[in-house]
Amino acid sequence: MIKEVIRTFAGVFLVLFLIILSTQLLRALSAVAEGKIAIDFLFSLLFLKNIASLTLILPLTLFLSILLALSRLYKDSEMVALSACGIGPGTLLKSILIVLFSFIFLEISLAMVLAPWASNKIQHAEESYKAEADIELITPGQFNVADGGQRVLYAQDMPGPTRLTDVFLHVDNGDTSSVMASNGANIITDNRQGARYIVFQNGNRYDGVAGSLEYRFIKFKDYGVLLEGKAMGNVILDRESITSDKLWASQKLSHKVELQWRISQILMMIILALLAVPLSKSAPRQGRYAKMALAILLYVAYSNLLVVAMNWVRKGLVDPAIGMWWVHLIFFVLFLVLFIRQMGWLRGLKRKTHDVIHCPNEFDELVNR
Repeated sequence: MIKEVIRTFAGVFLVLFLIILSTQLLRALSAVAEGKIAIDFLFSLLFLKNIASLTLILPLTLFLSILLALSRLYKDSEMVALSACGIGPGTLLKSILIVLFSFIFLEISLAMVLAPWASNKIQHAEESYKAEADIELITPGQFNVADGGQRVLYAQDMPGPTRLTDVFLHVDNGDTSSVMASNGANIITDNRQGARYIVFQNGNRYDGVAGSLEYRFIKFKDYGVLLEGKAMGNVILDRESITSDKLWASQKLSHKVELQWRISQILMMIILALLAVPLSKSAPRQGRYAKMALAILLYVAYSNLLVVAMNWVRKGLVDPAIGMWWVHLIFFVLFLVLFIRQMGWLRGLKRKTHDVIHCPNEFDELVNR
């Protein structure tokens, strides 16, 4: 049973991981093409993004793998043979718990440690590239486009990290446009505000409207243009990037919500794995994928309810003590109902009720007494 579940897990995980990887690769390549990130950071970004995505992939993968593995046994009538040997749903649940506990530690590591670490690295990298936005993306000898095409910078050479030679800058102001050209320019940082400027020396500026001969000509000694990026200072971390130990010690509402969200990923994995045992029961003619649509629907409902509950707590509509725990309680009760029904513990009650209703003679005797 354990071997069957793990083998199915490997196949499902590979499919889901490739889907997520291809989607993130397309987004990353689009960001590189638009000049938002450097090509050198592409593979590091994919690696860090995939670590964060594994937190959401693992619960779904384990849920579907248990469901498919047990459904195959029902389809091939192997579950009937197991039942004849005295192996019932309780024994199946024990086998699934062995698989579940082996994955719980991985999910705890991802949700509580690795995912926040990856988010922290991504945020620091994004802030760093924002700070170096117009500097790191300057390629000598090529037209460097920024701000969606509103600014075009050309430098013949870049002898130093902050020195440009034979510089040309075109700025589209909407109705008008400006062109600045000089033999050299320096990139200067304002240490007080962290702003970066490109300062042209001994150049010319032309302002006017495209297609018109009315232009304003300015000859300057030094002319500074504010760059898009700022010098990197202290990074204010998002709640996804804060370590779990700091969330435990914090009393801020947003931090409490984030901590509950991380714990909820672990609880969702446990409850979905348990729910897959009674949900996989099917008739031999139904097929292996008979319950797949229902399983996907349950997962979507579970995850969406968690998001709704998180937003309610964040907006102050629900007390943090209640938080997102009620969502887990609903699906755990659903598991108990399905499992009790599968074990047949309610059949005795139904049989007693049936005997009382359909034995009027014995009932009349009791009444007459």
